[in-house]
Amino acid sequence: MRRRAVSFALLFIAAGAHAREVWRSGERALELSGSVREVLTTTNGTDADDFGAAFALDPACRDATLLPGCAAFDLVGDKDVWESLTRARLVLDARASARWSASLAYDHEFRAGTLDTFEGAFGGDADTLLELDDEIELFGLEPHGDHFRWRHRLYRGYVQYEGAKLHVTAGRQRIAWGTGRLWNPIDRLSAIGPLAIEDDEFAGIDAIDVRWMWTGFDYAQAVAAPGDDASESRYALRVHGVVRNVDASLMAGVFEKAPAIGADFSGNLGGGAWRLEAIWTDPEREVWMLGAAEPREPPQFWQAVLSVDTTLAVGPGVYLLAEHLYDGNALGFGRGRAGTLLPLFSAVGGGALGDEPAPFGSARFAGSRVISLAEHTTGVQAGADLTAALRLDLLVLYDWTGESAAFAPLVSYAGWNSLELRLGAQLFAGPRRSQFGAQRAIAFAVMEWFF
Repeated sequence: MRRRAVSFALLFIAAGAHAREVWRSGERALELSGSVREVLTTTNGTDADDFGAAFALDPACRDATLLPGCAAFDLVGDKDVWESLTRARLVLDARASARWSASLAYDHEFRAGTLDTFEGAFGGDADTLLELDDEIELFGLEPHGDHFRWRHRLYRGYVQYEGAKLHVTAGRQRIAWGTGRLWNPIDRLSAIGPLAIEDDEFAGIDAIDVRWMWTGFDYAQAVAAPGDDASESRYALRVHGVVRNVDASLMAGVFEKAPAIGADFSGNLGGGAWRLEAIWTDPEREVWMLGAAEPREPPQFWQAVLSVDTTLAVGPGVYLLAEHLYDGNALGFGRGRAGTLLPLFSAVGGGALGDEPAPFGSARFAGSRVISLAEHTTGVQAGADLTAALRLDLLVLYDWTGESAAFAPLVSYAGWNSLELRLGAQLFAGPRRSQFGAQRAIAFAVMEWFF
């Protein structure tokens, strides 16, 4: 494993800063490119060791019925946290003929900073394929190190066939569904939230995507993404077409044992556009809620997004977006010291003081990638190109249930050759136990060099 990871890392050195097409013979070709990205963040987090020690000392923390008053949650957000993420990505695109092609994107990531946080430990691990997603133990680095970590991963790796009617993609890929700009509840495969710092970094899914094309815009699609077991697998069918100038899709599938049916639509509205997507889900895996007598299936729920956007003819143009999310699977805000973290804990049973608390597994979310504490959230975004290279964006999210808000200004600059820079912040306001009021301010910088 170590030798294989290091040998792949050496490819970045061999790639060179100006590599493009490295080989061609008729239709067959091989292209090599890549990027180096640096992400710097600073915020307030929670010391994992201090939290663990306080959790062990307070009996309330180990009893599901008393967890809301656990004293360990007083430590949440008390630690200054900074992190540097350096990611080198190598991309190889190969074409064997007009119909057959393949793509591979391989990463090496080096993290430095305050990595021993409760929030980081709570996050979990990503999917893996062929063991090409693992931490590297070299030069004294250890898996899950407190201050330094090095890992490699296969970001994309797939083979594609594009016939006259049949299109097939197999391997680690992104399958993007939905029409929303901020939220995509219908996307059960790779959706990310509106406050993601790397909003262009979509985790790949190991899947087979088969499409039968009726026309260039109308097609039927089948996706199979097996997991380690049936409880983690995802399968779906989707039909997409254009009806009277409205793009429409219907889908049905089973995501982590939860059947779901959804639809999305988009069309023109004056000089702008409108979008709608909605999905119904029937969870079938039991979860043990805090305070409940026993595990049970969560109720069926709806998730929906409605949005409109346009560009105003003001100066170079001002982009405006308004989008509303309804989340029938909202987790709620909790109570006591645990606050907004309380809905993330389940009961597991068998404790000496009663049912023990533990972090919820994926069954709590029934396959959904949109996870919210509030039932209703609205997002408003405005953006403008101040110059050909400089852009300013502002995103505001408002939680109607807890009456809290998030403000996310972002400045982007692309005036240097092959180099881009983004500077941003995320500021929060509202009651402590609300969607955004419990979050800590974040400042970040993203720099990326393409070769």
